[in-house]
Amino acid sequence: MLTAQTVAAQSIDESLYNGGKARVNRSASLRSLTEAVASASCRANGGIGTEEAQRQLASWSAEFDTIIDGLVNGSPALGMPTPETRAKTLKVLNDTAMMWQPLEIAANKMSAASGSSADATTISSSYRDLFEQTELLAAAISGQYSDPQQLLQSDATVLNFAVRQRALAYRMTRAMCELATGTGTAETQQELQTTVDLFQQTLFALRDGFPAAGINPPPNDAVRASIEATFALWQEQRGIFDAALAGQSPSAENVVASATLSEALSVAMNNTITLYLIATPGQDDVYRVPLEAYARGELTNWLSDPALIAAINAQNAAHADLTEEAVIALDQQWRAEAGNGGGPLIESLLTAPVSTWLLDQQVATAGFVTEVFIMDNKGLNVAQSVETSDYWQGDEAKWQETYSVGPNALHISEVEFDDSTGFYQSQASLSITDPATGEVIGAVTFGINVQNLM
Repeated sequence: MLTAQTVAAQSIDESLYNGGKARVNRSASLRSLTEAVASASCRANGGIGTEEAQRQLASWSAEFDTIIDGLVNGSPALGMPTPETRAKTLKVLNDTAMMWQPLEIAANKMSAASGSSADATTISSSYRDLFEQTELLAAAISGQYSDPQQLLQSDATVLNFAVRQRALAYRMTRAMCELATGTGTAETQQELQTTVDLFQQTLFALRDGFPAAGINPPPNDAVRASIEATFALWQEQRGIFDAALAGQSPSAENVVASATLSEALSVAMNNTITLYLIATPGQDDVYRVPLEAYARGELTNWLSDPALIAAINAQNAAHADLTEEAVIALDQQWRAEAGNGGGPLIESLLTAPVSTWLLDQQVATAGFVTEVFIMDNKGLNVAQSVETSDYWQGDEAKWQETYSVGPNALHISEVEFDDSTGFYQSQASLSITDPATGEVIGAVTFGINVQNLM
């Protein structure tokens, strides 16, 4: 059994962690967001998938703001625990924010359906300069935060190339939209050809290594498999661009299909980036620091809900005399019901008011939380947002290293790929204390999409 001292020894010393990997990844992501905003603006202005384009504009504009703020002021939830202090980097950040401001105003108006063609022109005439500025920023931060303890320069180079793939994916759709709406230039078709070629060449380089450009081969089989999956997706659907490359004007359907592919390629490359981040030196800190900050700063707010506390206390009282044999029998019943597609025990928990409340809370996190379940003082589930594979967690670290340790205990699991969501996730588990007594009465486990935190 772990002691409180053991848990304290496992905690992260944030003074030794500057969030280098997260800063490199986030700053490079601004390039992708610049291209993404330009793509969505073209589609919204051209009446191609307008509602989706407006939704994307709102989301990407907010993300751009969040990243800039985190890079300047620090954001533990983004993996950057402290503010930026280097004057040179702060100047580049300020210049980037100033250049982004008019595009942000235009994007927000277009996302709210109150924009005009003039706002679309503001974006189309300015995004290239902003893109160049974000490249300067990415280079400055990559050079500043590369160090043998957290991020080797070779790793930073690979991350930059991998993140650039996301920008290229959105650039292809933006070019397709410009060709379809006649808002491009004489060079737009050639730009599309160049971008398609570059995307494929970079996939080859990431998969096989390209020492001349500073790209090492994949560090492990998981990264290699992720790149192979992206390559397979690309090979299967890259024909979307053939007609446009042959000189034909793309249809609205072609543009929408391109936008769908761009988003799929961006997600696939984000999976690869996540694997790179956790496969290189300093792998634990890059997700554990922001995950701990998110769990303690946001998710602990759920744990004082009176109905949740009452449900745990009620089950603790009802199970006070439950023997070990009875606990195992209940767990076996749950497993049998799960194998048969459901049953009374599973149904009683999933339809409980607290379970419904947990699901509502989970949905409100917009993908950050993928599951949540509450455990009593024996490790049995009290409430849950989704069905779990078992009913008793008392033999697992999520309960043993939280409830059995005491107040404020936190356990963070390793990152694993979740087939049901298609993202990499970790579990953060915390002890639950009754506010009225100060006693630990149970524990909670949150499934967290770590890609939202890096």
